[in-house]
Amino acid sequence: MNSNDLNLASTSLRKGEALHLYHALGQRIEALDGRLWITMDGDLRDIVIDAGEGFTVDRGTDVLLSAMSDAHLVVLTPAAAAA
Repeated sequence: MNSNDLNLASTSLRKGEALHLYHALGQRIEALDGRLWITMDGDLRDIVIDAGEGFTVDRGTDVLLSAMSDAHLVVLTPAAAAA
């Protein structure tokens, strides 16, 4: 996979928009541009990632991604889960 493959699978969020991921354990969130705030049900952490950073979901709960600025992101699913 190269960076062109990631750009084709990416999603854009405008500042203030959100994306809900269901049962996201093991999914990797990569910020290509912008800043994202990641909130997980039952988790007290505030997780913020900027362009070039990522986070792997470490809980089997729902996840809410909120754009703190216009953002471009990709959500990668583990190979075992995708099969």
